[in-house]
Amino acid sequence: MKSTSLLCALLLPIGLSSCNQSGQAQTSVPKTEFNLGSHADANAAAESAYKHTTRILSFGHRQPESIGLKRSKRYVMEQLKQSGWITIEQSFTAKTPKGHIQFSNIIARYSPNGTNAAWSRSPKAVIGAHIDSKILPNFLGADDAASCVAANIALAEHFHKHHPNVAREIELVFFDGEEAVGQNMVYGKDGLYGSMYYSRTVQKSVAQKSVPYKKKPKFGIVLDMIGHKNLDIKIPSDTPKPLKKSYDTARKKLQLEKHFSHSNGAFLDDHVPMNEIARIPTIDLIGDFSSSKWWHTSSDKLDIISKNSLGMSILVTFEILADQLSP
Repeated sequence: MKSTSLLCALLLPIGLSSCNQSGQAQTSVPKTEFNLGSHADANAAAESAYKHTTRILSFGHRQPESIGLKRSKRYVMEQLKQSGWITIEQSFTAKTPKGHIQFSNIIARYSPNGTNAAWSRSPKAVIGAHIDSKILPNFLGADDAASCVAANIALAEHFHKHHPNVAREIELVFFDGEEAVGQNMVYGKDGLYGSMYYSRTVQKSVAQKSVPYKKKPKFGIVLDMIGHKNLDIKIPSDTPKPLKKSYDTARKKLQLEKHFSHSNGAFLDDHVPMNEIARIPTIDLIGDFSSSKWWHTSSDKLDIISKNSLGMSILVTFEILADQLSP
């Protein structure tokens, strides 16, 4: 029979680094970096996202209950299906300042075999973007937020090709009714219709420990206005600390502090119901719209979208996901 000291000596070369005082082996396996995508991967995804943005804009505006919105939703579901994702439309009617309006979120989970078994497992991460556009004349909403819908499709393609096991941990959500029907967003009264309905559904499912959310997702990422050629992402001040840490680590590692920084205050977007109702810690990667002359104007069209900006935003998303999902 070997002594414990001899056993430790024999185990050292295969990754067990030391023994405690009682002679028991102590493991010390170096943590490898959890990488979900390189610069080249992000650039490839950006190329795809730009093409999807162009296609979505070809359907016209995406105002509530419009033909352009219906075509955009159908396009999203068709593209996701090609990459092994299954989708459902989460339909609901909401009371708005302009009467009752029918909305529908698109929710997707990875299921390359096409079965509904994906709905029986709880996702660890939620990546969301709003699919509707503001009710304004001649407004297409290229960056607000066709570019983000397109980036979500590109992420789905990337994970299908390169990280199917990670894809199984993710839920993609395309929120309807993010924009206020009236001029200004008022929490609980106008705007964020889709994310509020989604968040209540998650809250109820988690409370009942029933599918499709037996467990609460660990975190969420909302993408909004991430493709502008003068990219200036500023996350809100109410960002949950663990996600803020992941964000700061990513922007410093990638040397992108010029394009990714912090807002001095909080503001309303789809992350708010995620944080406050669903209780899913969620970061909002959102372009600074506070002094943007193009925001909510007819200038928000394809020519302000940059592949380079999409690539940077996708790369930061890779990093945040990797940090939060890292074992």
